[in-house]
This record gives sequence, structure tokens and C-alpha cells, in this order.
Amino acid sequence: MNKPNEILLSDYANRISYSGPNEDSRSELKALNINESDSVLCVTGGGDRVLSLLLDKPKKITAIDLNPCQNYLLELKISGIQALNHEEFLGFSGVIPCKKRINIYNKIKHLLSKKAELFWSKNERMIENGFIYEGAFEKHFKLISVIIKAIRPKKIKTLTTLSNIEEQREFVKNKWNTPAWKKFLRFLTNKYFFQIFLKDPGFYQHIPQEVSIPEYLLDRMDHSLMSHLVLENFFMTFLLTGKYNPEHGMPLYLEKNNYPIVKGALNNTAIEMVNSPLEQYLYSTKSKIDKFSISDVSAYLDEDSFVSLLNAIYSAASENSILCMRHFITKRKIPTSIKNKFSFNSALEKELNNSDMSFVYSFNVGIKSNY
Repeated sequence: MNKPNEILLSDYANRISYSGPNEDSRSELKALNINESDSVLCVTGGGDRVLSLLLDKPKKITAIDLNPCQNYLLELKISGIQALNHEEFLGFSGVIPCKKRINIYNKIKHLLSKKAELFWSKNERMIENGFIYEGAFEKHFKLISVIIKAIRPKKIKTLTTLSNIEEQREFVKNKWNTPAWKKFLRFLTNKYFFQIFLKDPGFYQHIPQEVSIPEYLLDRMDHSLMSHLVLENFFMTFLLTGKYNPEHGMPLYLEKNNYPIVKGALNNTAIEMVNSPLEQYLYSTKSKIDKFSISDVSAYLDEDSFVSLLNAIYSAASENSILCMRHFITKRKIPTSIKNKFSFNSALEKELNNSDMSFVYSFNVGIKSNY
């Protein structure tokens, strides 16, 4: 069993594990149907889902994470958005070049909590480098992208600039998916590679022995390449090039037209940041929660802990509350005891499984049953 205290004491919980967008928040927005009176609970991660959910202007978002560093990152992003215009924030975060990141930080650090300011003042190098690329996940895959670009520079350039999905499909079938490429990907995505270099327990700890990480990821990558233009897919663009393209396919909250909406919502939506085990918080809170965006926390839990968490969510949920959760490779079957508490929308789940641009995930979307 993954015990929260064990995770908190590990290296995993004392670093920025995720610094950029690795989930397609369009899926959560579609699943949750947030309105302006809603209280939303969102696992923080890199903070990008929290910021993207602001597009629907909920009354409150509780951003929760075991790792306080992830909430320090969210604080930095919020402070930057409050103080900077779109182009300035892209530079400050690292999406586009900027030589004044430390100067910008010194001008906005008064907006941070004391703990967040202390953390970032000790880690100014991350700001100077562009913090959106400084998470352990991002560093790992940036390194992989360097290797990929070194062995397939022309193919990478072609794949990331094609603007017609039929042309992309033909290119993938005839030029991209070679036997040598698939063999290389199997090496890069094996369980032990993640375990040694990424040190993220969600990538390997509860995956059944019979499940092959490489084969699963190869299948999902093929699905994405056949369904979505890489040009429009921030997640695939990052995996292949090690950076985001500011001109195409940015994550929701960083799209030029959405940025001012997010900026304005920060003045009206209350954001509370909590560092706590999720289940513990759910049983302690006195407020009912309308919408739950819990990412892929199931990847860090054994079966009994997963069921226990769902029961805790049910106890804290308001009437007709909606739950959206992602699953990485650790696929959880919803037990009968939980199916009686939530009505799961299999049609919507299938749609999100197919449309989500961060293609490695599957979904469960459920509405609280009242009986």
C-alpha cells in the first residue's frame, strides 16, 4: 500500500515533479460542466489544470497536493499571470526566450506566500532556466527529445509542421513507424527505465505484471498520431521536440484568447491551496464539493486505497456532484459498491479516451447517485 507519509518523505515529494501541462484540460471542462456557483477540488500537479478550469469561472477551486512544491509552483504561475501580459508570461515561464526572468521574479515575489517565496528564492536557477521545463518529468522527456531529434531531425520537422491530418496519417504509416523506431521506443519506455531515471511511482508501482508499458504507449501514440495533428497538440509537440510551440496548440490557459479570461477569473474565483493526503482532507472538510478533478491519483494507490478514496469523495460530494478521474497504465475497475454511489457515463468516457490530446490516459466520469 502507498502510505501518504511514505510518499511525503520520499524524494518524489520534495521536488517539482511536474512543471508544465501534461494533461489536456479540455477533457475535464467537458466532463465537469462547471458553473459559476461551483466549488471544485483539483489535484494541483503542475497547476495547469487548476488554471484551465478557471475558464469556466467557478466560485472556488481547492488545489490539493501531497507535495508542497507543486503548490509553490502554482503560486508562482498565478502571481505571474496576475502581474504580466500574455507575451511577458510566456517569456517568464520559459515558453519563449527571455533574459529578464529573475528581474521579473523580484518584481512579483511579494505576491507569493512566505513559504513559496523562500522556496523560489532558493531555486532561482529554475526560474532563470524557464520554470515550465524544470520539473523532473519535463527534464526527463526533454532529454529523450534531444536523442530523438538527433536521430530523426528531418522526420521530426515534417511531423511537427504538417497541417493536414490525412497527410500526417500517410507520413506516419509510410515514413515514421519503422521497425527500428518502434524498437527504440520500446527501450525508452520500459518500466525499469522510468523507475531508474524518472523515479515517479505512478509510472510503475501498481502496474500489473502482465501489462507492457511500451506496447501500451506505442498503441496510444499511434492512436494520437492518426487522430490529432501534432501541430495542434501541445503534449505530443513537447514529447517530440522538448518544447512548446507558442504559435500552435498551446495548453488551454496559455492560449492567447484564453489568457485574459484566466487573468480575470483570478480576481473572482477563490483559490485555496492545500498540502494534504487527499482522503484525509475529504473526511476533514466541512464544505461540500461540487466537482472533482483528481487527475491520475489512482496510479499511486493500491486497490484497497483506491476504493477507500472513492468512498471519501462520495462523503464530501454535494448532491449531483461530478467526478472526473484519469487513469494512466494502472487501469482501475470500478467495484459494484462504488457503482451504486456514482452513475458513470460510459459514452462520455469513451469519447474522452479518444479525443484527449494527452493520449496516455483513459477516463472515468461519474455523477453522484442519491439514494
